[in-house]
Amino acid sequence: MGGDGPTLTTPRLQALPVTVWNAGYVAEELARKVALAARPAPGLGVGGLFAGPDARGTTEPAALRRELRHRTGAGRAALTWVVRDHGGVAVGLLGADTRAHRAAVAVVIGPDERRRGYGAEIVRALATWLEASLLALVETRVRADDAASERLAMATSFQPTRVVLTTGWRLWCRPPSR
Repeated sequence: MGGDGPTLTTPRLQALPVTVWNAGYVAEELARKVALAARPAPGLGVGGLFAGPDARGTTEPAALRRELRHRTGAGRAALTWVVRDHGGVAVGLLGADTRAHRAAVAVVIGPDERRRGYGAEIVRALATWLEASLLALVETRVRADDAASERLAMATSFQPTRVVLTTGWRLWCRPPSR
């Protein structure tokens, strides 16, 4: 798996790779929409995929820009996409941390774009691509007692495991397709 990852396209959405070159523009567009607050918006996560210590609790584009540039500089293991509708409007962020035949995926959709099925649609596209890239296991983490995120995980074929991390996140896995 290399570089920035592919462009992912669904009937209503397109996920474009975030690079060091466009991270500033993406941060300006999305900082207020996906504010990285102390109590994050519902969504699948990997325990802070989009919330470095710098970015937590702020709507400042500079904090999100630093976080996105850090992720793009992390090498092949950290892939990040800006999710846009086909009108070009940024609706959220998508991410995958990949290591040794595993991928942990995360999505956050802006509040005005929620309840339209965007999260499920783009996570399915990402999981399909990751599984086709021969990754053995696609996983995510869901905060304890977050019903909206649990529904999203179930809608995208993730199943809860017994693993609960000390940070209050439960590990969910997609069964490998055969």
